[in-house]
Amino acid sequence: MDRKMKKVAAAILCVFALMSVTAAVYAYLQDAIERTNRIVIGEGKVKVDETFTTPPSLQMSNTFVKVVTVKNTGTSDQYVRTFLDFSDSSVRDRSKIIYTKTKNGTPKEAAWGAFLNDLPDDWIYVGNGDTDSAVLGGYFYYKKSLAPGESTPPLITGIKTDYETAVPPSGQTANVDKITDFDVFVYSESVQTVETKTGTVYDSATDDNAWRNAWKSFLSRNL
Repeated sequence: MDRKMKKVAAAILCVFALMSVTAAVYAYLQDAIERTNRIVIGEGKVKVDETFTTPPSLQMSNTFVKVVTVKNTGTSDQYVRTFLDFSDSSVRDRSKIIYTKTKNGTPKEAAWGAFLNDLPDDWIYVGNGDTDSAVLGGYFYYKKSLAPGESTPPLITGIKTDYETAVPPSGQTANVDKITDFDVFVYSESVQTVETKTGTVYDSATDDNAWRNAWKSFLSRNL
């Protein structure tokens, strides 16, 4: 084999080697993604119970029934946290959240920012200003533990949108269609009130920060 053919053969082998490495890396990433998706927080189970109604078509002003509660469907006491947000922040910013402070209270309406600071009883939102935001941030936490079969009070009961307050894009008039489709994302996770390895008990009946300590303990060792 002459020198030119040897160079071509070497180049081909190099390409095949690169393809093999790329395939191996891709397979590893796929496997890692699948493993990540199978991670379960704690050993309990929770279920988001939703009542949701929407009109046949969106109008300039809309009121949706969206009742969000979380149920402990496992066999042990658990703390739960919930992620709730809009797919479109511009819609969120011109919407109001409907909720009640107490079980028999009068429904309230509040813009997103005000809602985060005035949640229903025993719910708390951990935002960027919280000292534990790096670990706990971005979730709504229910501060009391849930026994098996028990549910949280509703986090929200509805959403009201108002597209009249929308600012038209540059160069367009206020008469253009301002209605925007959007989603509201909701999912929930849980952690047990007792650490199985150490036997540490996080009891909300005796410690107001038990929910925080339970979540911090679990999430910190899984970072």
